[in-house]
Amino acid sequence: MGIEEGRVDSKLEYYALYERGVFGNKPLTWSSIEEIEQGQWKGKICIRGRKGIARSKARFNLMIDEAKEYTEELKKEGIYPHDLKFNQAMPDEHLIIQGEVMRDVNRLTPRYIHLTYSTVKEPMNYALAKEELYSDGLNALFLLKGNLYPSSYDDLQELLELFPDSIIEFSAYDISVGNIPNRNTIIWEVRNY
Repeated sequence: MGIEEGRVDSKLEYYALYERGVFGNKPLTWSSIEEIEQGQWKGKICIRGRKGIARSKARFNLMIDEAKEYTEELKKEGIYPHDLKFNQAMPDEHLIIQGEVMRDVNRLTPRYIHLTYSTVKEPMNYALAKEELYSDGLNALFLLKGNLYPSSYDDLQELLELFPDSIIEFSAYDISVGNIPNRNTIIWEVRNY
């Protein structure tokens, strides 16, 4: 599976492609707390599961000491540091839209898409729990085009071409973010699982 087949069928497969930069713009990421400490990053971080860990276990906007404490708590539950992924916390106060977009493979036109989104300025899990909105087709495309920088919109369209049956999870901000210049959109996940 993977990029050749236009599918991402597991979290492990996703992370392998994500780390290679296949999905485009992303925050700074690390594989361990030690890696963060060895670098220059002094800001807040987020903890997500590398594979098969409940979304409820993700934590956002932690300082390094809080992250260490939380990883120790997770160990007691049988979730070890090698099961985790770390990334820089994003500027939630600058969020404008975030959610999931996917093509409707049953439609005749490949441009028909579904968008589930929120405008709440919090990490996506929390935002969608507070406000879950829907848009389809041209309305969804106009909504995306109106909130994503042109370069970020083009990146998203490219992902929809490369992964036509996948769900693409994203967050867009009113400022440039991520590891690629002139982008306001982070791609969090591309998945078929």
